[in-house]
Amino acid sequence: MPGIILFHTGAGPQDLFLRWKADSLVNDKETFGANGAVVFIADILGDGMGWAWDTDRSRYAKVRSAVLVPNENGERPNLKARIQAALDCVVSQPGVDRDRIGAIGFCLGGHPILELGRMKNESVKCMVTFHGVFDGVTEMHLEEANERQADEGDADNSNTDATSQCNVLICTGNDDPFVKPTDLDAATDMFERLGYNTTVVRYDNTKHGFTNPAQAHNTNPSFGYNEEVSGLAWDEMRRMLKESLAR
Repeated sequence: MPGIILFHTGAGPQDLFLRWKADSLVNDKETFGANGAVVFIADILGDGMGWAWDTDRSRYAKVRSAVLVPNENGERPNLKARIQAALDCVVSQPGVDRDRIGAIGFCLGGHPILELGRMKNESVKCMVTFHGVFDGVTEMHLEEANERQADEGDADNSNTDATSQCNVLICTGNDDPFVKPTDLDAATDMFERLGYNTTVVRYDNTKHGFTNPAQAHNTNPSFGYNEEVSGLAWDEMRRMLKESLAR
C-alpha cells in the first residue's frame, strides 16, 4: 500500500480537520486501489495535547520559530529531523510500500513539504500543498543550498533520478495574504531547480484555509472556505496521487 504523510496547519496535529482528511484518503479506493492507503499525521510542533489550538499564540509562535527559522547556512535541522522521523514511521507500518510515499501539507504544512523537497528522499513520489505557506523562504539561501545539493547529486545520481520521478502540486488562492508571490515564486523555483515535476494551480477569489469548512465561521477576513475550489483542488491532488502512487 502507499503511505501518505499529512503535515498539519497552525492548529496543530490534533486538529479534527486532519482526521477528516486522513479518513478520506484511507478509504479512497478509487485512487489507491482495493487496499487503500496508510495515512500518518505528522507532528512538527511536539503538540501531543492540542495546545496549538490556544487563542494565546505566544507558545505556538515560540515553537514555530524554533522549528522553522533557518541557521546561518539556510538549513533547518529541527524541521528536517521531525520530517525524517515521520518518514521512518510511515515506511515501518505493515503493508506500506516504501517506494510509494506521498506527502501533503496544509497551511503551515507547506514548510515541511518544502524541506522534504530539499531532502530529496527517493521513497517520496508525490508532494502536495493546500494554501501552504512559505514565509521566510527568501532568507534560506536557497540558491546556494540548491547548488550544494546539485553538487551532491552529481556524486549520487540516484537522488537526481528521485526528484525527476517525483511530482509536486501547489494549490493556492490568489486572495491569500499569507502566501506572498515572492515566497511562492522562490519555493516553486526551488522545486524546479532540484528537478521536481512541479505544478502550481492558482485559484481566483480564494482565501487562506479554503479547504477547511470551519473557515466559513472565521471572522478574520483573510480566511475563508471555498467549497467549489476545495473540491477542484482535492481532485487535482487525487489525480496526481493516482498517477504517482497507485498500482
